[in-house]
Amino acid sequence: MFQRSAGSQYKLLAQTLIRRIRDGEYPPGSLLPTENELGQQFNVSRITVRGALRELEVQGLVSRRPGIGTRVESAQPSGNFVHVGNTVDDILRFTRGFRFHILDIREVDGDEGAARALRLPAGQRFVRVTGLRQAEGAPPVVYSEHHVPPLYADALEQLDGYRASVAEWLAERRGDRVCEIRQEIDAVRLTRAQAGLLQTRFSTPTLRTRTWYYGAKKDLIVASVGLFPEGRHLFSTVMRREPIG
Repeated sequence: MFQRSAGSQYKLLAQTLIRRIRDGEYPPGSLLPTENELGQQFNVSRITVRGALRELEVQGLVSRRPGIGTRVESAQPSGNFVHVGNTVDDILRFTRGFRFHILDIREVDGDEGAARALRLPAGQRFVRVTGLRQAEGAPPVVYSEHHVPPLYADALEQLDGYRASVAEWLAERRGDRVCEIRQEIDAVRLTRAQAGLLQTRFSTPTLRTRTWYYGAKKDLIVASVGLFPEGRHLFSTVMRREPIG
């Protein structure tokens, strides 16, 4: 049915399924057809089907459970982050649709507090971009600080209003690509200033992600801190044991 490249096929399939969910063909609580059934119906590969279903999951429209299938959870995309993080591409993709609003751009060094939290080299200079992510008409879902090495730090003001991965944007401008991501997740308390920006209470439980993005030559592209108040971020991952032998 879809005659474009594999990279665009999953997007077309996702758009078709989203439209059918919104039109009520697959109402909340119902199950979508199986991967095999969707593949036969739209004449696409199983990989394409899985990419489309992952896109729906990222938008909070469906949930997927082994032995149950793909269940429709909502007819409208969520205003929250739903982070399905199984591959580099998954992590880069989950910011799509959330506008990045720049609050501040300034030069810092590795001795500064936030840079120390990212274990950046002491004395090395970075450009820190601070901002908020949010969907249209919704409160901010994350406060983030991105520490960019000078090599990647030109034209950072163009990130204002951007709707995809900061790391991917930085890499593409230098003819590079994100090849490795390291991430740590813990719980912290917001400062009063951060709580005010995120439109939440000072005491709100908050998830902190610290993420390091590396290019093809293992160079650091950006080191980022994200603060997600309670109820605005869902992290989902799948782990499988490799077969022995």
